[in-house]
Amino acid sequence: MLINVLVLIGVSIVFTFTFVFLKIEEKTITPITIMAGRCVIAFLLLLTIALITKKDLIGHFKEWWKFLTFAVFGITLSWIGLAVGQEGTSVSVAAVLDAVIPIATFVILVVVLRQIPFTFQGFLGLLLGAIGIVLVVGVNKLASADATVQGVVILIAAYTVFAANGVLVEKWAKGIDPLITTTYFLFFASIMLTATAFIFEQPEKLPWTEDNYIEELLLGLFCTGAGYYGYYFLVHRAGAYFSSFIFFLIPVMGLFAGILILKENYTYLRLLGVPIVLAGVYIVNREKLSKG
Repeated sequence: MLINVLVLIGVSIVFTFTFVFLKIEEKTITPITIMAGRCVIAFLLLLTIALITKKDLIGHFKEWWKFLTFAVFGITLSWIGLAVGQEGTSVSVAAVLDAVIPIATFVILVVVLRQIPFTFQGFLGLLLGAIGIVLVVGVNKLASADATVQGVVILIAAYTVFAANGVLVEKWAKGIDPLITTTYFLFFASIMLTATAFIFEQPEKLPWTEDNYIEELLLGLFCTGAGYYGYYFLVHRAGAYFSSFIFFLIPVMGLFAGILILKENYTYLRLLGVPIVLAGVYIVNREKLSKG
């Protein structure tokens, strides 16, 4: 269980920096092009590791339709929705809407599939987590944040699709090495995103700079390659529901990153949200954590 918790924290830290790099790059580079670039870099990284470690990539090609499905829902649709939706919302609103992922996962597993029994404890944990995120991001920021209805709806849809994909991966990829799973769906997603970028954004004509290349490399290697492998490794080990709580921790990690790295101001009310988020995550997973 300790490994699961450490991976949960590690992936949440890596994913936190995704939002930072995206905001920086979107000042000069179009969103789908950014997504395509990070996806291609991540695929090449994991393909290299899979080949070095002699994973049976060819033997699993017969399950290409599963990996293609994961690529469509877990990357292509959700990433395009994230990129487009963020253009109509502030970072603070996007961070709060992260909570849609564990909530949507709860609804899918408990209400739709009835794979997990409903408990008041689980509902309370989700509620506390959502309240904690609002406090961490800052009530004042949310009250004054610029956000269009269209941007919010797109983000909610993107996060819900991502949550559904996590459930699919848990059900369909059992027994498949998560490195193989992640490598394959990054391969399919790279093709789809690259084609989409060239059709709609003409990336070869964009004003690329050395900083853009560095940011894209960091996005691909760490935020995407390492981050997505860690996420699906966790789905493989602990299930989609536990893994979804990464997205409760991202705003918390973002708060500390802003304070420690960017020297941002903070309030005690925002800091109060941190233990509330952690309490929500603990309450939902108390039985698993107690079993060690």
